[in-house]
Amino acid sequence: MKKILPLLLIFVISALTACGGNRNDVINIVNAAIYESEPAAERHNLKLGVAPGPYGDMFMETILPYLEPKGYSVELVLYDDFVKPNLALGNYEVDLNMFQHYRYLNGFKSEHDLDLSAIAEIPTVSMGVFSVKYRTLEEIEYGAVVTIPDDATNLARALRVLDAAGVVTIDPHADSSRATEADLSKNLKNVVFNKVEAPRLVESLNNSDVVVINGNFAYAGGLNISEALYNEVLHEGFVNVIAVRTEDLSRQFVIDILDVIHSGEFKGAITDIKSKYSGFQRPRYFLS
Repeated sequence: MKKILPLLLIFVISALTACGGNRNDVINIVNAAIYESEPAAERHNLKLGVAPGPYGDMFMETILPYLEPKGYSVELVLYDDFVKPNLALGNYEVDLNMFQHYRYLNGFKSEHDLDLSAIAEIPTVSMGVFSVKYRTLEEIEYGAVVTIPDDATNLARALRVLDAAGVVTIDPHADSSRATEADLSKNLKNVVFNKVEAPRLVESLNNSDVVVINGNFAYAGGLNISEALYNEVLHEGFVNVIAVRTEDLSRQFVIDILDVIHSGEFKGAITDIKSKYSGFQRPRYFLS
């Protein structure tokens, strides 16, 4: 059946395209049929889509070890942006993905007409305030150089983090989602902003007094998240999740993954003081 279906796919796509049909709809239907034709045992060989960041490592190190005794194997499929992992999931190229927060998932699936669902929140690395010069926020000196991302979205986010940390204050009448230095109503320590591309933030630590770094770049750069002077508090909707196709919500692999992430073993692997994930913001179920 698996050998016949790809040929069927080519034939049906060609026929419908000639008649003005929706090519992507046909691809999804046939891909679903291929998936359903696989023996149940093969469905224990999962493909996990991830983007740059710590979440592929987290799955392989803290979740997979507890799936392997049940016969699972997992292949990591790394994508170079935040668009492809959801498209791949919708097209049956991967079985699940783990890289995004609720708001991004909900917006993306609506925009691209994908039937995807989050199954659980996961520990999430947030933006942090780092320094090799200071040990606390209180030590930051008058006129200190603070390096922040130069793109508009992350620049505004960095300013919100500094506001929450008490370093600056964003004008309450300004749109904080688009904040720039011009929107600060207070800068009591007169910090001087230096802007660089987000991927260069970690290397800026050696020539800046303070650097506000996206969590994925901090992790990739080998920084200990728990040693940040301040870590962003992620609000509801901005904690990362594991996503699957909605039709797969009742499948056994989803049930088994949920069993793992709600287990004491998984929580212990994250909260251990020696764990590189110990500084990540923890989902609400960690409190139960």
